[in-house]
Amino acid sequence: MSKNIMLTLCITALLYSCTATKSSSDFSNEIFVDVEQSVELPLQRGRIIPLETSDSSLLYDIVSIDQVKDKYFIRSRNKILTFDTEGNYLYNISGIGQGNKEYVNLSSFFIKNEELCIYDFNQGRVLFFAPSGRYLRTEKAVKNSDVECAPQLIRPYGNKYIAKNSFNGTPGYVTPALSLLDEKYTITQTLEDHSLHTGFLLFDFMNCDDNGGFITYWEALSDTIYTVVNDNMVQPKYLVNFGEYAIPAVERLNKDVYDLIDYVNKPENKKLATLIRYVYEEENYLYFVFSCEDSVRLALYNKETHNTTTYILPAEVNGGKYRLASFLKVDKDKVIMALEDCENIENNQSLFIINKKELYEKSRFK
Repeated sequence: MSKNIMLTLCITALLYSCTATKSSSDFSNEIFVDVEQSVELPLQRGRIIPLETSDSSLLYDIVSIDQVKDKYFIRSRNKILTFDTEGNYLYNISGIGQGNKEYVNLSSFFIKNEELCIYDFNQGRVLFFAPSGRYLRTEKAVKNSDVECAPQLIRPYGNKYIAKNSFNGTPGYVTPALSLLDEKYTITQTLEDHSLHTGFLLFDFMNCDDNGGFITYWEALSDTIYTVVNDNMVQPKYLVNFGEYAIPAVERLNKDVYDLIDYVNKPENKKLATLIRYVYEEENYLYFVFSCEDSVRLALYNKETHNTTTYILPAEVNGGKYRLASFLKVDKDKVIMALEDCENIENNQSLFIINKKELYEKSRFK
């Protein structure tokens, strides 16, 4: 399960959106990350949960984790597998096909009102399941004939939905990056000031709290973190400054995403810090993971002190049994990360769960 930047992008990324490169002076919120001053994750203060490995429960990359009571629903590529909180495999929600209870493409997975929701972009519908795995119903997504784009990835956003749009390559048409949807998954408004230019996308694309607040939106190989303003526009909010470890601005300006992938995977560029993903914002902190020197790291930005703490696995762990995967879930009072088994790549990843307060101490006094 070892992944470098190229493998991560090839497995989990299907569509990319390009934007003009801004200088750090254009941002009021600049996050400085000193990758040379990383500290060790306090594994002893958290809990490692191995996820059962069997022919029925094989995971690839972990795209998302949602919890309902004592069950974890884990998305891995085009399937949803269910485990209990001890890591024991329970059952598979997935059903690929064109029947009423099946999907062709698992575009999005989310929980709403304790129901499991699978959005199938290809068939334009949402399938609902109970946490027990029992099929409940299928709802058709109603297309807005006045809009030339379609929602490819969707997620709950307060009492409505927000979507990453599918790229429309029609000459002369500018595809807005995001749209708002109503309860019928119909686009009611496209958001201004940010557009798509090619068809390359990460399945993790944004986060927000249950009320639609603290919205973060990110794109592959970009150091900019965006937000939604007044429900009508997408604007840059944070610039992550990796200093000498950042992709040079001239390379961003002169290369498309495919050239950038080749660039960051050259041996001499392995030290570059990039691939910011799974960005979560709260009242006092901002979290995300990124890749640097063939490893994944956790960044915690203290909004009060403006300090950024970068966490890595302890050396004896990182060089031995585990390595961090490119995944993060910030849920209530805990942080969930994924650990790959370096000794047996056939094993499922393990979950590392730690109380957020255990991480705050380092960021507060750094």
